[in-house]
Amino acid sequence: MKWRLIAARRAFLFAAGVFLLALIVRLPASFVALALPGEIQIRNVEGSFWNGRASAVGVGGMLVQERLSWRFQPRALLDARLAWAVDGRLADQTSRLELAVGARGAALNEVSLALPLEPLAALDARLKPAQIGATLRVTAKRLSMDSPFAASIAVEHLFSPLVPVELGSYRLDCKGASGGKGEWQVVTVGGVLRVAGQGTFDAVQSRVDGRLTLTPQSPIPGLSPLLASLPRAGEGFLVSF
Repeated sequence: MKWRLIAARRAFLFAAGVFLLALIVRLPASFVALALPGEIQIRNVEGSFWNGRASAVGVGGMLVQERLSWRFQPRALLDARLAWAVDGRLADQTSRLELAVGARGAALNEVSLALPLEPLAALDARLKPAQIGATLRVTAKRLSMDSPFAASIAVEHLFSPLVPVELGSYRLDCKGASGGKGEWQVVTVGGVLRVAGQGTFDAVQSRVDGRLTLTPQSPIPGLSPLLASLPRAGEGFLVSF
């Protein structure tokens, strides 16, 4: 009797597994979109969980990516992984990465992204009033919580409608350890506002700490009064967070 119960349980689990696999294989991409956080919007979704596309992705109602597509990569099964090639565009700039999921967790490989800064900065209540914008170019070989990682973020043509001139372009370099903690450093590529600083971050806790020194190369209308309210750091002004 006990053997029959065990056999019946195994048969039930096998049937349930087959049903779940069939459901996932046939799962429309539109159902996956329902699981996204409320601040992320995805439009005109077509295809399936495995292969599909969307006309646009937004954050907080602002466009982040257009012509998004994802394609399952069967070759990854040889390494006991599930992987998708993801492509998109921001105006005339392309974005690309590989999303991989395995026994050790998820990872982003061969990352090359073009993203707008404004909708991302608007998620922070402290930055939202400044309405700052720029184009972000994110590059990384591999981003994962289970191993050390490095990423470079080019901040191109930083601006704010509150300031009548373009502020500059910058580079943010990040290095992290397994577990998501790491360090960052920012340097100025060029512009009327020089920015330098460093700090730490914790990706798991969504926490960033550091100090920035802002040094205007000439008076900046609309920004000079705000800078004057900050603590002095040599010829510049200090921001701590």
